[in-house]
Amino acid sequence: MYLRFVLAKAQPKTRRRIGILRVTGSCDSEEVDEIVRRLGIHLPIPPRESFSGGRGVCWFKLEARECIERVREVAFLLEKRRSERIWQIYSRNPGLITYEDDYQIVAVPEAARIPDWS
Repeated sequence: MYLRFVLAKAQPKTRRRIGILRVTGSCDSEEVDEIVRRLGIHLPIPPRESFSGGRGVCWFKLEARECIERVREVAFLLEKRRSERIWQIYSRNPGLITYEDDYQIVAVPEAARIPDWS
């Protein structure tokens, strides 16, 4: 089982929901900045190619409890400061896994995969 934190409001053009760590820069909060800075020290950054041309998304492994708690704090602060709803989405099958470490995976959702016609 995997967990992802996203803005409840989908992007109008793509209908995809953005992960909250991608929008933290526009929050103007020292608290959020500090939490994200600490996450950056302990949470590996997946290689760019694992996102498969921008189609891959990050999911936390449920065992990454400390990271998840920190991101929940970020979610609370973002909801408070930006008045935006944050969703926690769980999935057993997030798609094709292109990267994995002790805390997270990157997966390309089934709907975003390009069929192999060969």
